[in-house]
Amino acid sequence: MEGTKLNGAGQREAVLLEQDSLRVMIDAEKGMIPELSTKSGNGWINAHWQPWFRANSGEKWNTKKHAGFWKVPLLYDIAGNFPCVPNFGPDNKAGGYNLPPHGFTALQTWEQEDPALLEEGKGIKAVSTLKSEGHPFSYRKTDLILAGQNVHYTRLDITNTGKREEPFNYGWHNTTGAPFLEKGCLIDNCAESFMIPPEGGEFDPTGELAFGGESDSLEKMPLRKGGTKDMRLVRGVTGYADFITGTVPLKTDLGWSSIVNPHQKLVYLSFFTGPAAAKDNEIVLYFCDLWLNYGGRRYQPWAVQDGQTDQTFCLGAENATGYFANGLEKALDHPELLGNPTFQNLDPGVTKTLNYGTLFQSYEGEALDRGIQSVEPADGGLVLTGYTGKSVKMAADWEFRALK
Repeated sequence: MEGTKLNGAGQREAVLLEQDSLRVMIDAEKGMIPELSTKSGNGWINAHWQPWFRANSGEKWNTKKHAGFWKVPLLYDIAGNFPCVPNFGPDNKAGGYNLPPHGFTALQTWEQEDPALLEEGKGIKAVSTLKSEGHPFSYRKTDLILAGQNVHYTRLDITNTGKREEPFNYGWHNTTGAPFLEKGCLIDNCAESFMIPPEGGEFDPTGELAFGGESDSLEKMPLRKGGTKDMRLVRGVTGYADFITGTVPLKTDLGWSSIVNPHQKLVYLSFFTGPAAAKDNEIVLYFCDLWLNYGGRRYQPWAVQDGQTDQTFCLGAENATGYFANGLEKALDHPELLGNPTFQNLDPGVTKTLNYGTLFQSYEGEALDRGIQSVEPADGGLVLTGYTGKSVKMAADWEFRALK
């Protein structure tokens, strides 16, 4: 088990945490996590999205030079997973602040400390910090891996350094891609009701799902042309890009989202403390969001030129608190969605914490070949029960004891 500072793609400063069966790369730039890999034969397979248009020249963002193609700094560096605070969605003005796309945590450069081993070699952690420019929040992030577990743990501490209560929304923007993601993967999560954004957003020209449509199952999502479609099954490149939000039930102790690749026998599972179990100092994720980008954005930077082929195939299995992915301003206008809050308030001088785990590993047998029906905590791990009726247990610190 080891951790090191290094230069990753595009000469980006990064921290690499690694053990026998898990590798995690965390960029200082925008907190991107371009790699979450597990062993595959004599090599590694990465679950996280690596967009073809990600800039790797090593040049810093220059609006005059780069905005024509990339539009915003976020897309210049985007990859894999990253934290979105205090804004989950496009740039907007809320609370008197100009908020960048997906917040200052996805705009600025984090200051990373050298990785440190835990006692007796039980794990390795890396701490990074960020103070927002133009907004009174400061952040401390602890990334951690533990011996014998294929899980990337993150603790995000958010402090209001200002003098008044501040609204915010937030999310973990987990985005998977090839070679892990492929046609035939299966999507599941703890949500019990699902909704498609209303008309008037970024998915208007790209989607096939009905504006404002609702369903109690991902397998029966309403279409604009009528009828329904099974969106639980990843169908490959379809020429559409859609968004679905699912509500985390308020009675939930442990929230989760999953993507299973039954052909490769791999499972990608995020988990977090649910609304029913969260303490007063903990931040709650109220939604499981799905960003289904299956080649539907025929404009830059997704395509080489506007009107040409979108060369992107990725699936965001995100967990967030927001009004769909429409930003804090819209959330303030719509404080509730399907019975769950779309933003939170943070009092001055107060720190609150978001604990999060992302598991990526292989499984044996056929227990998860039809997807995951439930995830339950057990001593020393999580029990994943598939639609086959069979279960597998995977080692995980679901109480986040090591982070706490």
